[in-house]
Amino acid sequence: MKIWKMNLTNWALKILSVIMKVKVQKGTLPDPYRQFKSVIVYSTTALGDFMFNTPTMRALRNRYPDAKITLIAGTVNFSMVKKCKIFDDVIIWDCKFKNIIKALLKIKKARPELAVILHSHEPYDIITAVLSGSEFILTYNSRLPKGINSWVIYKPEVKKHAIKKRLDLMTFLGGDCTNVEMEIPCCFNKINVDHTRTRIGFNMGASNKNRYWPLGNYISLANKLISGHEDIDIILIGSSSDKELESVFLSNMPPSVINQRVISHIGRTDLPELISVIDSLDILLTGDTGPLHLAIALKVPTVSMFVTANPKYTGPYQDPEKHIIINYYENYINDCYDPLSPLSIITVETVYNAISEIGLLCPNG
Repeated sequence: MKIWKMNLTNWALKILSVIMKVKVQKGTLPDPYRQFKSVIVYSTTALGDFMFNTPTMRALRNRYPDAKITLIAGTVNFSMVKKCKIFDDVIIWDCKFKNIIKALLKIKKARPELAVILHSHEPYDIITAVLSGSEFILTYNSRLPKGINSWVIYKPEVKKHAIKKRLDLMTFLGGDCTNVEMEIPCCFNKINVDHTRTRIGFNMGASNKNRYWPLGNYISLANKLISGHEDIDIILIGSSSDKELESVFLSNMPPSVINQRVISHIGRTDLPELISVIDSLDILLTGDTGPLHLAIALKVPTVSMFVTANPKYTGPYQDPEKHIIINYYENYINDCYDPLSPLSIITVETVYNAISEIGLLCPNG
C-alpha cells in the first residue's frame, strides 16, 4: 500500500466530493434497521478472495431481499459470476486507473446507497464508492492510512479467519454473521464418473511460485499412487499458465496411463468447467490457491499445503473433518525453509500419508 497514493487520493476526494456534492456519511454508522434499496459490493481480486467473500454476499442478500445489489467484479472471475443469483447486476472492472471513469459511470447508474468493499484494489475502490454517491462505505480493512480511512466504516483489527473478518461487517447492518459456509456462485454441470475408482486431483500451479510444491514431488507421488493402487486416477487441473508443468509431468508418466489413469484438464476449462471437474473429485491435493476454496465450497475433501501463509487465517474454515492441512508455517516464520522453494520442506511421504488418512486408498490385491 503506497502511502503517497492514499494521501493523494484523500486530498482529491476532499475536492471532488465538494464539486460533485457527494453524500458520504463520514463517521456515522448506518441504521441497522434501514432497508437499503441499492447496494454495491466490491470483489475484484483473485478467485480465493472471491470465495472468502461469498458468505458475506449471501448474508447481504438475505438482509436486503428487495434491494438491487450490484457486484463490481474483476475480469478473472467473470465466467463464474456473470449469472450469480445473489446479484441483480454485475459490473466487470479490471481496477486499472485508466478505466476508472468508465467504471464509475456504470456504478453511478446503480444509484447506490450502501457500498461494501470486501476485497478489491485500493484506492480505486474507495474513489468509485465515494464518487458513486454511496451514503455509507463499509470495508473489513482496518489498516488504511489516516485520512483515507475517514471515508469508510471498518472494525478494529482483530486476527481471525478471512471469512469471519468480512462476515463481521454484517453487525453494522443488523445481519446474520453465523453462516460461514462458502458457496459456488454459478451453475455447473455434473460429470458422470466411475464411482468404483478414486479420483485424486492435483492442482500443481499457484498464483505465486512460492506456493508451488516441487513438480518432482508431484511426479513421485503420482507414480506411487498409480503403482500401489489400481483403482486410483490422477486428475490434473490448472490454468493455461500451468501448461509447462503439465508437459513435464506427463513426460514422466508411463505412456500406458496417460489419458487413461492420468487425465489433464490444464488450460482446458473456464471457471464453471473447472468447478465441474473439482466437484467430480474424491480428493484435491493443492497448495494455498483458489481451487482449494472451490473444493471446500463443494464439500470435496482436500489435502492442502501451507508454508508461507498461516492456514488459521486463509485455510479451510468449514467442515474441518473433510480437510487435512499440512502446516509448516512455523518453519516459515522461524526461517527454517528454502526461500527458493518453501514447500519443498513437505515430503512426498508426508503428503501420501495425509491422503491415506482420508481413508479412500485401497492397496493392490
